[in-house]
Amino acid sequence: SSVTGSPVTVTGTSVAGNTIYVAATNTDTNSQTTVVSTPTNKSDGSFSVSVPITGGTTVLNTVAVSPSGATAHDQRTIVFDFTPGKVVFDVTDPSNDDNGPGNYAYPTAVDFHAGAFDIQEFRVIISPDGSTVTFKLQTRDLSPTFGSPLGAQLVDVYVHNPSAASSDTSTAASFPQRNYAIDSSAAWSRLIEVQGFGQRYIDAHNTTVGTVAISANAISRFITFSVPTSSLGGQPGSGWGFTVTLTGQDGFSPDQARGFAPTPQPFLFGVCATASTDPHCTVDPGTVPKVMDTITPPGVSQSNELDYTLHKPVTLQDVVIP
Repeated sequence: SSVTGSPVTVTGTSVAGNTIYVAATNTDTNSQTTVVSTPTNKSDGSFSVSVPITGGTTVLNTVAVSPSGATAHDQRTIVFDFTPGKVVFDVTDPSNDDNGPGNYAYPTAVDFHAGAFDIQEFRVIISPDGSTVTFKLQTRDLSPTFGSPLGAQLVDVYVHNPSAASSDTSTAASFPQRNYAIDSSAAWSRLIEVQGFGQRYIDAHNTTVGTVAISANAISRFITFSVPTSSLGGQPGSGWGFTVTLTGQDGFSPDQARGFAPTPQPFLFGVCATASTDPHCTVDPGTVPKVMDTITPPGVSQSNELDYTLHKPVTLQDVVIP
């Protein structure tokens, strides 16, 4: 399971008179095991133990020891997905809106888990020394897929730096085949594209500006990716904006994004779940915006922003640091 801080509290019930030992070991860093103990003084045998943990994956071993030396044991694995630094932006996104403008449907193959393309939260963190900017995107499901911890998803973050010269910004999508544009107020100077089989980190002139450190955790469901602050053009602060999109990755597609069919196919999204005469369902699947979920600013609905029958082209707006 996932936890949000330290210490963690372990509760349970044993036999009154037993002593409870909780051992916490961070398996990511092979840290020294921390052991905390408490007697079960309550008549019902209930206990509560608080134990400090560090960021990463921790194995908790709980052992009950009777006065005669008999033991009972339980083991749990928890994840504290912690990135040190200053959180300069943290925004949530509604659950169950992973259907684009409201009519998209997941591919039918079992590889595509419900919630895999549903954004839950997006954070921007500046490292303690200011040298690194880390982005964290949480999805409703992050099950390993196609042999990768990040095999199904394709994340794009278009970064708007308000101090960038207009000649060094763009309103184009990562590839023309994505079938959307970025609003002029959110024109980007950097694009960070993250997937399980590669990355793309470019400026508005399509020049690679650096590499991206990427990790994914199936338990916390966070995709974490970091870049040097110097490559980003500065530290994100007030007025910086982020246009965030999530769709499916397909390494065989020229634009690396999974395609669409009129209705869901094993490895293609469906423009609509079932065939219909609704105008949303009768368009050329190759023309719809390849966005299963995005984060919209206050007052803007995703269903309207991505509605390709209303907007030609579909234009995405950013969310901005106050």
